[in-house]
Order: sequence, then C-alpha cells, then structure tokens
Amino acid sequence: MDRLKDLLGEDQEKDGAPVSEENLAGEKEIEVYAYSAQEALKTAAQALHQNIVNLQYQILERGVGGMMGFGKKPNKYLIYIADREKSMEPLAYESYKEEIREEEIHKNRDGYFKVRITKDGIFLEIGPAQGKGKKCDIAEVAGYLQSHEIVKYNEAAVKNEVEHPRKKPVKIGDYNPSQFDSHFQIQISPDEMKAYLTMTKPEKYGRIVDIEEVVSSLKSKNVQIGIKKEAIVSAVENELYNMPIIVAEGEMPAEGTDSTIKYNFKIDSDSVKFEVSEDGSVDFHKLDNVQSVVVGQVLASKIPAEKGRAGKTITGRIIPARDGKDLKISSGQNTHLSPDGLQIISDINGQAIFKNNKVQVEPVLEINGDVDLTSGDINFPGNVIIYGNVNDTFKVYSGANVEVKGNIGKADVVAEGNIVVRQGIQGKDVAKIVCAGDLYAKFVERANVRAEGFIVVTETILHSNIYCKKKVICAGGKRSQIAGGKITAFYEINAKYLGAEAYTETVLEAGIDAEAEKKIEEMHERRDVLQKEFPEISQQINNLTTLISAGPLPEDKQEQFNQLTIKSNEMKLELASIEEKVKQLCDYLDGIAKEAKISASKTVYPGVRVRIRSEALLIKAEYKFVTFYREGGLIKITPYEKAKEMEEKIKGVSRTRNI
Repeated sequence: MDRLKDLLGEDQEKDGAPVSEENLAGEKEIEVYAYSAQEALKTAAQALHQNIVNLQYQILERGVGGMMGFGKKPNKYLIYIADREKSMEPLAYESYKEEIREEEIHKNRDGYFKVRITKDGIFLEIGPAQGKGKKCDIAEVAGYLQSHEIVKYNEAAVKNEVEHPRKKPVKIGDYNPSQFDSHFQIQISPDEMKAYLTMTKPEKYGRIVDIEEVVSSLKSKNVQIGIKKEAIVSAVENELYNMPIIVAEGEMPAEGTDSTIKYNFKIDSDSVKFEVSEDGSVDFHKLDNVQSVVVGQVLASKIPAEKGRAGKTITGRIIPARDGKDLKISSGQNTHLSPDGLQIISDINGQAIFKNNKVQVEPVLEINGDVDLTSGDINFPGNVIIYGNVNDTFKVYSGANVEVKGNIGKADVVAEGNIVVRQGIQGKDVAKIVCAGDLYAKFVERANVRAEGFIVVTETILHSNIYCKKKVICAGGKRSQIAGGKITAFYEINAKYLGAEAYTETVLEAGIDAEAEKKIEEMHERRDVLQKEFPEISQQINNLTTLISAGPLPEDKQEQFNQLTIKSNEMKLELASIEEKVKQLCDYLDGIAKEAKISASKTVYPGVRVRIRSEALLIKAEYKFVTFYREGGLIKITPYEKAKEMEEKIKGVSRTRNI
C-alpha cells in the first residue's frame, strides 16, 4: 500500500496537486465508488485537494465482477485524511490483503456462464476461469435452468460444455413460445425523424427479442431511411428493457453556405494599424495606410456559395434545404477578373482601394500633406506624389518616381525612377537620397545623394556627398553654386560657381567609377596571390616530370602530378582572365576620363580639389569661365564649355511637374 501511494503521489505531484499543511490538521473523509484502490485514491485526492500520500482507505462494500462485463459493479471505498504520524504507520494486515487482492484481480478471474433464449433455441455459453479463479460448476448451471423453469434441455451438452468451455454459444434445447417472451413496441416521432424501440423483459423461460423481427417491424411501418441495426443489437445484448432506444434516424437538411469575399488589402480606410514592438512602444513609422500592390497580385478572392443538402425523414419524405446566397464580386479600374470569376487581379503596380463597391488600383499614390506620424513610412510600387514635406527620420520608397512638393529633411528617399524635389534637401548630414533615374532639386544641403542618371540642381549643392553615374549640373538659378563636400560624377560636373570665397574645401571628381576601380583592386589582389603560388606549383611539376623520365610514378605520386597539372592550367586560365578583365575596365575608365569635364561658367575659388581619372589639381587661385579636362596624363584648362544636356535637363525640371 505504501508503495502504491508513493507512486500515485509522484504522479499527482507531476500534475500539480497541492500538499496543504492546513488540510493535514483536520480529519476529512469521502466515500468513492471505483473498480480499484488506485482509481479511488486519485478521485478522492482531487476532491479533498490532497496529495495521495496523505490518504488512507477502507473497502466498505465489495463490488461484483459480472459476466462478460454484464452486471459489473464497483467497490465502495471510504477515503480519509490521516494524521501525518499515523499516515506513516504500516497498514493493518487486512488492508494489505485488500491491496493485494486489487492487484491480483485481473490475473485471477472466476469462470462464468450465460443462458440466452432466442427463436432458434436455448443457448449456453461458458467462459473458462483464469489463473486461480473458480471454474463453473454444473450444479450452478443446473440451478439457474431450474430457477427459470427450463426442464427440457440436453444434459450431456451442458455437461460437456461445462467441462470443456469453448466461450461461444452452444444450443442445449429448443424454444417453445410462451406468455413469458419479451415483447417490443416501435414508436415513430411526429416529425418522422426518429423511431424508438421499447422492449419488455423476458420472464422465466421466455425468449429475448429477435433482431430481425425488429427490423421487419420497422419496415412494415414504412421506415426506409437510417435504420440503426447496431443500436438494436446493443439494446438486446445489453438487456435495455423498458426504455425507449433510438433505432432509426432520418437525415437532417443542411443549409447552404453563403458566398464570401476575402479582400487581401484593408478596405476600411479610416482604420489605422500601429506596429507595437516587444517593449510595448509604438512605431509610428510603420503604418498600413498605403495598400501597395504589384502587377498580377490577387486583390480579392470569392468563396462560392454552396447549395443546401436536402434531408430525409425515416419514411423517405424529402425535407428541402435553403441554398447559400451568392455575392457579386466586381473589378474596377486597372484590375480584372480571373477566368473563373473568383479572383480580382491587379493590372498595374499601384495603390489598391475599395471605391463604389469595386476593387481598383490607382497608379499614383498621393500624400495630401507631409510624410510624418499620420502617414508613416511610404513603401509603394508605383509613382508617389507628396504634396508636403518628408520629415526627419521618415522613409519613402517608390518602385517608380517620387515627386516632393516641399522639402526633404533628415530622411531616406529611394526611387526606382526619378526623384523631383520642388524645394530642396536639408539632410543634416544624415539624409540618404537614392534614385535609379535622374534627381531634380532646387538645392541640396548636407545630404548623401546617389543617382544612376543626372543630378540637376538649380541653386546650390552645399557640404554634401554626391555620387552620380552621369553628370552633375548646377545651373539655372541666381547662384548655382557647388561648395563643400565631395562631388563625384562619371562624366561631368558643371556649375556657375565651384567652391566658395572662404576657400571652403571642395572635392570634385570626374571620370571616376569607384565601383570599377574597386573591382580592379580586388582582381590585382587575386592576381598577386596566384603569381605567388604559381612558381611553387611549377617547381613541383618539374620535379615530378624528372621522376617520370626514370619510369612510371607510384600511384600516389601520379595522382599528385595530375592534380598539380590541372591546378596549374586553371591558374593560367584565371590569370589570363584577370588580365583581360582588368584591361577592359581600364579601357572603360580611360573612355569616361576622355569625356570627363569639370566646368564653372563664373568662378572657381581656391580650396577646390579637382581630380579627373588619376590626375589631381589643387586650385590655389581664382579661375573664371573655365573647363578642366584631362589630356596626356595632365589636367588642362580651357575656356568654359556648356554641358550639352544642360538646357534640356533644366527644362526637364519644369516638365516633371506631373510625374
């Protein structure tokens, strides 16, 4: 018993059962019905809020095992909380015996017998004993038959079955109809959805209800649907007398499901969703106000309505069902329906909106104010027009062009097309402006700018880091000055004024592709590594070649020779490839250097550093109306040359008023 309680206690502690010191102080008890002490102790422990180690039990009433599971009854236990000291004492011998009996009950089982009387006759079933269980006695069987007034039966068959039980029904006599037979009644519910079977209990030598009789009776009452033969068999075998049992059930109708439409974007434009970080703070940059979509994106999907499924009564009468209602899905501007009519698909990159009960896509995102806390960061695949400013710390990304009617502050603006800033950029040394096309602005101050195309500024570029893969043009304004910072352009830098009267350090570079130069540097480093390794490999090959002349090499040496030869050939090919690529890049850089110019239509002030390709010049005196270019390894000066595209690009600022 102690071991049993210990094991149960461990299990209960794992389940989180509390051990209460207060409960140990008082005597409490509960009566529990269970088939084993283990089950009783667990049940009582939950009811008394105790750990099993604090409980003891007594068996108040012993249950019965029943026959074939029929008539089985549980034991009745008294479970009580014992004092701590008493609970640690050994159990009495009687309690110990009960525990042993519980553990052995499944190993030792008495034999059983069962008598069933049907239309086909009287049947006897004998179950063999298990372990040390008691076998069935022929006197017990005979006594049962006599008590039920069954006098005509095959005594030899009974004796043989008792002595050699086969655990299956054996016929021992014939059935004779009598008033003691079980009878049944079939009742059908008013809605004809259910049929009920009610059986009377057979008396003495009366037979049980025949299953096929019940089925036939159901059919005679026009029951066609849902006959539950298993329920009839269960009711008969489990002797469920004098109670209604459902033995037939109709099919209830299933209402059809209405169609639904799932929108893959927010259709309620008044709601704003904030992104909350782990620390509970709200990131006002990341709002979901803009519903950006791309070509081919599914914007809405329709789940079709389903038809209802008609029901049937047990008599076969049809019960109609409602079909689901269909909803119309409508595509609008720049969208189309899929061939099956169940999806709305975007035709363009843009902003998805729900307007006039239709899904449509607008190619331009218009921000009718500043990019700030009310809009959050902007990430849009199409054109973006901002009628206000891009405030500090915010970000704008466009898959096409960006137009800002106001200023750009300490912000990030990236566009796959052009960027037009109607006012200017006040970057505070932090702003990052990147575009794959041209950049147009009135002024640029303390910003980091990178453009794949032209950079055209009408007024000033001050203390900024500019990288342009075509030309930087600062013209068209009253001042049109570049001063401070570092300006790099592949082909040309052109402004009215370069530098400032205060001798502000200004670095101007043309004919330079930093990325190409970096590639050349990396390839030179790789070439140096190969050239360092190559002589050693060549020496090893020469040594092995000398050995070959004296005869075949050992297998390992031959393998080494083969590998070295392959590696040597690969290195030669790689070195040749490097030389070819370096030559191509140098030719490319020389080509852009030939076209490279740095020009000032008014004045170049001292403090300006001019670099074209690999040549550099520090300006120590004022120059007026000049153009710097490279020739014969020197930087030369010639009268000012206007940039070929200057007028066209300045006019372009006006043409881009509507992106």
